[in-house]
Amino acid sequence: MSSLRTILTPAQVNLDLQAKTADAAILEVATMLRGHPRVKNWQVFYQSLRPGATCMTNESGYGLCIPHARTNEVSGMVMAAGRSRAGIVFPSAEIEGEEVRVYYLLVIGVPVALAQEYLRTIGALARTFRSTQGEFALRSARTPEEFIETLTAAGR
Repeated sequence: MSSLRTILTPAQVNLDLQAKTADAAILEVATMLRGHPRVKNWQVFYQSLRPGATCMTNESGYGLCIPHARTNEVSGMVMAAGRSRAGIVFPSAEIEGEEVRVYYLLVIGVPVALAQEYLRTIGALARTFRSTQGEFALRSARTPEEFIETLTAAGR
């Protein structure tokens, strides 16, 4: 995940999501990628996002959701991140009818050919999030740069 700094920039981090629903939150975060040079067709990319595929909570009850698209509508990996102070209810992918309160949302687009890089990135992000110390650092980040630094530290 050494290239996270080239994938996620401060302009693609919103530490104060305003959305109240899962769909609105995905749109709010994905919109930061509109016009990104690696996104060929933002509308197709956005419609390809799968919100329930990777939603989890840690021991403290803080939820993370990673809507992602493996699509050739992006020419390289792209990412945008959002944090909600109140949390946003998402349907659980594991248990039908269950819900997860999500505080962190990471929207990722990856070309089909880069599936292995995507899996390594997701693994490192999940380790940061599941760590009580890592999640607390994400929750405490005051700037997009601090948020990115916390995520980047996971890959070291």
